[in-house]
Amino acid sequence: MKITIIGAGNAGSACAFMAAEAGHKVTLLKTSNRITHDDHFEAMVKNKGIYCVDNTKQGQFTDSADDAEKTFQPLELITRDPKEAIVGADVVMVFIQTTYHPALAARIAKYFQDDQLVILVPGYAGSLFYSKYCPNNPIFAEGESTPNDARVVEPGTVKVLFKNARNALSFFPATRQVEGMAIASRLFPAYDIGIESARKHIFDSALHNPNIIVHTIGLYVMYPMLEYCAKHHPDEVPYMYRDALSTKMAWLMIEKLDAEKMAVQSALGCKAIPYLQACLFRNEEDLNQDPRAVFESYKISSPPGPYSFDNRYVTEDVPMGLALLSSLGEKFGIDMPECNRLIEMCGGILARDFFTEGRTLAALGLDELSKDELLTYITSNELPIKTLIA
Repeated sequence: MKITIIGAGNAGSACAFMAAEAGHKVTLLKTSNRITHDDHFEAMVKNKGIYCVDNTKQGQFTDSADDAEKTFQPLELITRDPKEAIVGADVVMVFIQTTYHPALAARIAKYFQDDQLVILVPGYAGSLFYSKYCPNNPIFAEGESTPNDARVVEPGTVKVLFKNARNALSFFPATRQVEGMAIASRLFPAYDIGIESARKHIFDSALHNPNIIVHTIGLYVMYPMLEYCAKHHPDEVPYMYRDALSTKMAWLMIEKLDAEKMAVQSALGCKAIPYLQACLFRNEEDLNQDPRAVFESYKISSPPGPYSFDNRYVTEDVPMGLALLSSLGEKFGIDMPECNRLIEMCGGILARDFFTEGRTLAALGLDELSKDELLTYITSNELPIKTLIA
């Protein structure tokens, strides 16, 4: 297949390599300029492809010094031209921070074509923005996590630390699920998991994004550790997974937030799956393992950081994830004290109003819909006549 990867950062670079390695014809599109990874992008342009250190091939899932051999995959095209990259592709995968979805949708959605599969990873309901600007009829899909955990380690080279065993997708509209899964299953083994494993709709995927829980709580609990190290041990940095997520406080918060998330999922007609159980499904072939034990094993081998509280773990996952969760809870009459408290506290630390900035139903233009109208819209892309007239 012809695959276009949008985003030349960690996840986009790794997926471009993986898709080329799997035999797909891959185009890599960079949409930002002078923000991040420009040296990395220019190195790939010069090399006409990408180097990768894939530690998963030797059973390593850590950023260890004992790396696998560096290998190279040529890419069909590496460009900054959206039209050149998108037109003619079978699949377009968007790997950018979800905070940039509205602006990027206005720039590129006009190039999406009928029956083209457009996958947003992660999504947080961002396909609604792209659909708004798209005159044609692609199939939109949203992922809850990236197919891999990777890091750009030097210009032109990405290191893959971990690959998911499974990655569930949702589709917008949900009525195109069968079409979308037939295409996605040919991309990566992680997507070839059967129609029964697809999420019900895009809000289901958004709430299954693990970052909505582990990033927000992990970095909030880590904040005092960051402050302490910055003042007393400036050459050291704590590890979010190893240190912050080893505390009783973190797991009490996770249990409460997870319960609120599952209550909203149930109200949306979705299967309420605990956070740890969903992690086991994504990460492990053997589903008979203890979910907490699997999480603990990953936690021990995770990389250090983040190095600052002003990080996308907060600035993306709080307004894009928690604010959406809170908004859905309000729509369906569910109390969200843990979610709302975490949004307020994270915003207070950074002197930002994440409720106002957030991807709420109001920000999506859906706050006036009834519960039934909202579910009809994300299922069939049909709005009531009164909304269309407005």
